[in-house]
Amino acid sequence: MSKPRLTYFAGRGFAEVTRLALNAAQIEYDDVYLRTREEFLQLITDGKLMFKQVPLLEIDGKNLIGSECVLRYVCNKGKLQGKSDDDQTKIEMLSMGAKDMLKGGFSGAKFQATPEKEEEMLQSAAKQCKDRYLPVFEKVLGESKSGFLVGDSLTMADFMFFDGLSYVNEIPEIKPLLDDFPNLKVYIKHFSKQPGLKEYLSSPRRHSPPGDELVRVVKIVLDW
Repeated sequence: MSKPRLTYFAGRGFAEVTRLALNAAQIEYDDVYLRTREEFLQLITDGKLMFKQVPLLEIDGKNLIGSECVLRYVCNKGKLQGKSDDDQTKIEMLSMGAKDMLKGGFSGAKFQATPEKEEEMLQSAAKQCKDRYLPVFEKVLGESKSGFLVGDSLTMADFMFFDGLSYVNEIPEIKPLLDDFPNLKVYIKHFSKQPGLKEYLSSPRRHSPPGDELVRVVKIVLDW
C-alpha cells in the first residue's frame, strides 16, 4: 500500500489539523507542496479535487478533500475519537468553537491588502479570542482530569484547538493574552509532549505562522 500523500501549500492553513492528527496517529505520510498554478490545475484535470479545493489527502485509495472531512477520517482511522455519544457531541461543539476562533483572523491576517488592515484584523481576532473563546477552553481544561479537552485521550477537538491556540502562542504581539489563562499554558506543554506530536512539532516539517512567501505562493497557485 502506498504512503498517504497530503497536498497543500508549504504552510499551516487548512491542512495543519490533519498533519497534527496524522502524526498523533503515527501514520507516515508525504507532504506535497503546491508551488505553481499548473500543479493545481493538473489535480483538477486528474479528478482529484471534487470542489477544486485543497488540502487533498490521498489515502486508502481515496481522494479526500475538505479540512474537517479529512480530519474526521484520520481521527476515525487512528481511533482518536470520543468513547461515547456524549463525548462525541462535546468534541463536535468544542471543535466548532475552535474553528470559529481561528477563522476570526489569526491565520488570515497576513493575507490582508495592507499592513494596517493586517494589524486591524489581528487585534480584532485577539479581542474576540480573549472575550469569547479562551475563557471557555480554560474552564473545560480546568475541569479535565486528563489534560485533554474530552475524555482521556487526544481527539479532533484537541487538534483543532491547538491549531488556533498555536497562533496565539507564537505571534509575539498576541502571546500576552495567555497570561490570563494558566490552564491553556499547561495544555500547550501537555499536547506538545504527546507521542508523534513531540517529534513533529520540533521538526522542520512544522511550519511557522503565515509569512510573505506563503502569501505570494498561494496567490500564484489560486490565481488571486
